[in-house]
Amino acid sequence: MRDKERVFQAAEALTAEGAAVTVTNVRERAGCSNAAATKYLREWRDTKASENEARQALPELPAAVSALAERGIEALWGAAVEVARAEHEAAAAASEEALTAVVGEADALAARVDEADAELAQFRALLETAREHARSAEEERGAAEKGRADAATAAARSEGELAAAQRSLDAVRDELAQERSAVAAAERARSDAEAARAQADGAAVGLRESLADVRGALEAARGDVAQAHRDRAGAEAARSAAEASVARLEGELSAARDALESARKQAAEAEQARIAAIAGQAQAEGTAAGLREALEAAAVKTSVKTPETSSS
Repeated sequence: MRDKERVFQAAEALTAEGAAVTVTNVRERAGCSNAAATKYLREWRDTKASENEARQALPELPAAVSALAERGIEALWGAAVEVARAEHEAAAAASEEALTAVVGEADALAARVDEADAELAQFRALLETAREHARSAEEERGAAEKGRADAATAAARSEGELAAAQRSLDAVRDELAQERSAVAAAERARSDAEAARAQADGAAVGLRESLADVRGALEAARGDVAQAHRDRAGAEAARSAAEASVARLEGELSAARDALESARKQAAEAEQARIAAIAGQAQAEGTAAGLREALEAAAVKTSVKTPETSSS
């Protein structure tokens, strides 16, 4: 069924019910737009006005009046008819002007209502977009919080590894100190052996056996010194490896701290985005509330003017 037919049926039903035939009532009853209700309600009113004019046309002259016309009443009847017709035409013209003004206002109001509906739809879309941004900001904030927790865990693990490496380095340093002490003792032993050998060389032939013993002791001391040198080289290599491990762990700790700082910055940015989204949502809801108040005021204005239109 077309909008025109639905509007005509709605207007007839409202008239039969004794209800006010307004644009709002017709639009709700017919289920059409404000523009269609305004346009076709105006046509319905024009049709009703034409029907009323047809019913109010001058009737045929009664037979009794025809009889009286012979005695001069016909002129009186014509004058009365002319006066009534003039009054009716004046009243109809005034009603038409008032109806035209009301129709113009109704058309303008319907256009404003349609524009308001469109703006309301836009504001609802903006509100939904703001809500979507808020949800995205919340998800990003959750991801940032997780990243920050992971970074904190990695930093704690790195600090533990660094502490363990520091303890290992301290142990290596203690062993190196012990090895150095052993080397110093070996050096002292070698010095003593050299002195003993010099003393043995200056001794008599009878001391050759003692010199041989001293030489044996010297060879043993030299073996000890060589072993101490090898041990010292191993200790130096271990110390270098430990220092490299410490440097690597320090680099990992620095990277973990940088990641933690980046995660904190991302969390701050996500929080700012969430606050901006909440502000945009509040602004959109405030605008929508103002728009609803304007629509309600427009509806009240239309309801006030409609009874004047119906009486016309």
